Amino acid sequence: MTGTMTETHAPEPLTDTTSPRHWLDTPLSSAMCLLSWLLATIVFIGVIAALGAPTEADATESNYAIWAIAHGDVSCAYPAMPTHHVGFLLTYLPVPSTAPTWPLVGGAIAALTRIGHSVAFPSTQAMGPNCDKGYELMFHWALHTSAIVPTTALGYLSWFFLLAGFVALLRAVGRGRSGWEAAGVLLLGVSPVVWFPVLDLYHPQDIVTMGLVLLALATVVRRRWAWAGVLLALAILSQQFALLVIAPLIVLAPGRARWRLVLAALATGLVVTLPLAYLTSGRVWHSILVGTGNTPSFGGTLLRQLHLHGNFLLVASRVLPIVVAACLAWWVLRRLGPDALAPVPLISLMAVCLSLRVVFEENLFGYYFLALAVMLIVLAVVCGRIRGELVAWLAMVTLAYNPVPWGGSLNQNRSWGHPLAVALPEVAIAVALVLLVWDAAHRRVRWYLAAWLVIALCAFGEWPPWADAIRGSWPPWAWQLVLLPTGIALAAWPLGAALRKARSEPQPEPELVEADRVVSTV
Repeated sequence: MTGTMTETHAPEPLTDTTSPRHWLDTPLSSAMCLLSWLLATIVFIGVIAALGAPTEADATESNYAIWAIAHGDVSCAYPAMPTHHVGFLLTYLPVPSTAPTWPLVGGAIAALTRIGHSVAFPSTQAMGPNCDKGYELMFHWALHTSAIVPTTALGYLSWFFLLAGFVALLRAVGRGRSGWEAAGVLLLGVSPVVWFPVLDLYHPQDIVTMGLVLLALATVVRRRWAWAGVLLALAILSQQFALLVIAPLIVLAPGRARWRLVLAALATGLVVTLPLAYLTSGRVWHSILVGTGNTPSFGGTLLRQLHLHGNFLLVASRVLPIVVAACLAWWVLRRLGPDALAPVPLISLMAVCLSLRVVFEENLFGYYFLALAVMLIVLAVVCGRIRGELVAWLAMVTLAYNPVPWGGSLNQNRSWGHPLAVALPEVAIAVALVLLVWDAAHRRVRWYLAAWLVIALCAFGEWPPWADAIRGSWPPWAWQLVLLPTGIALAAWPLGAALRKARSEPQPEPELVEADRVVSTV
């Protein structure tokens, strides 16, 4: 099989020891790798803390389950929705709960750190036989303990899942323990789109899911299919978009490896879900099968413009992306054969498949771009080139979905958050202008940068420039038309190169069987 781990992009030594590429290819000691992890962690946590700390918006999707699990009352981790108004505050409103992986992790950590243990937790008997009063009693308990603040702060810990998966995958493909690993984790830590699930709307389970997906891909590269099944099952039980990874992998897995992948995933899923389903009287199934995003919410996407409803909307937004991902994997397998599991084509294909989440969504928020952004960063490091187009794309996502809490944000910084939010697009446009002038002085043009500037001026430009405005009024479907084609193009470029190479290379002639050899000899 071509494209194995031992032949993965081993860089040629460069004679120019002053070039950035020479530093990136240089092996790093364990201490230097650890230092890069530490710096990236400080940036991730420090910037979020400076900008206002993890938001409490959407925190109720996981907090109630975390509190119940932390106090040993798993049966009320997914309470029945209250049938009467009890005066919930905004940040405590009952909503559909997230799938169980993050609540189980958060509940275990909350128990160890004794969050809210200063006040007695409501008993199972008080909450009722079906936990009918679960939300109400936990709401009053949380008010007395102020448990929402430390519980929400657990979102910082989701970063360590992503960091572990990122490093594991780089080392599996041969890019680890070098300057590429250090540069990659730092780029991951400084990218605002990676902060969105904690800083903007509270969905740390998305970061956990991507960490588990990267760990699973690392095991696939090492051909440990059973472990890949275990990790992907946990990823699906964290956020359903992980189905966009396991579906194509089932298609790509060879022979018995496919069965190991599927059976390990099924076994892990049953081990986790059956006890929860029994203890919660089946209420956990809604969170596992449907999730939290199956409502119109903000809307405004291309899919919402079709005005689909009911089962048609469910099929288009949830089933169709999985089918398209599996079909795409089948098409790639037909053309590349076993080389489809080589690191670069595999990661490129997974990036395209994960982008389908945003293609078929009925809502669109900044944190929805997390999966595609992470895969693009991984792909850039594995290919050995961090392109300017990638940096420009990450910058445009950042501007489109402002990372600075302001206005009605629950974690807004009242002193300087608003001025910073106003200044971000202006500074970015100024930087792009300077770079274009610099290029013109050196008689070159970066067309992607010119296109970026035109889009930024149309979306964020104000006249006069000092006008006190934050963002333009572009609808979500417009941002889909700008960000999705360019992001998918970045994801698919290495896969396209592999397909073109496979098509141009002559196919080896089949070996003659023994009878053919005898005839040819005669």
